[in-house]
Amino acid sequence: MEDLLRVVRNISRLAALQRTGLLDSPPEAAFDRLTNLATKIIRAPVALVSLVDSDRQFFKSATGLAEPWRSRRGTPLTHSVCKHVVATARELVVNDARAHPLLCGNMAIQDLGIVAYAGAPLVTTDGHALGSLCVVDIKPREWTDGDLDLLRDLAAIAMREIEVRELLRETEGARRDAEMRLHEIQDRSEPRPH
Repeated sequence: MEDLLRVVRNISRLAALQRTGLLDSPPEAAFDRLTNLATKIIRAPVALVSLVDSDRQFFKSATGLAEPWRSRRGTPLTHSVCKHVVATARELVVNDARAHPLLCGNMAIQDLGIVAYAGAPLVTTDGHALGSLCVVDIKPREWTDGDLDLLRDLAAIAMREIEVRELLRETEGARRDAEMRLHEIQDRSEPRPH
């Protein structure tokens, strides 16, 4: 557990997560479309875009999640399965969490009804796992190769959306900086009355 927390709380990873601007942001159609698609094409009752912070997971999107978790839009790490995806930066596929040695004590089994889980990591180009796109079932399930291929594709789309947004924010910031410098140069070059 210490190794897991060390990776989850890594300063560089958390900085990359903060740069996305997604933590505690309102729901957005782009991410909700992905989780809606995941539930329909993988035929899972729940799909999440989950971002793992130092002490909690935040659901950027949650389709099919029961209350009160849907309204809370997150859980503490004690209820996170996605933290294991972040810790390894690899997908995690579990047919029955109640019998899985890594997850059998996770509070999400009892409190959120998670039994079967498949999560694909959301990894930045510099290798930081931010969270996962995952699907959940409330009963044991054998995830097929087709299910996992679709999940990987949807996670890649989610990550592309995150990267494009970050690039747009950086470009907008650079544009504002250039405008400010231009105004400063213009102010200095204007003749001053004597």
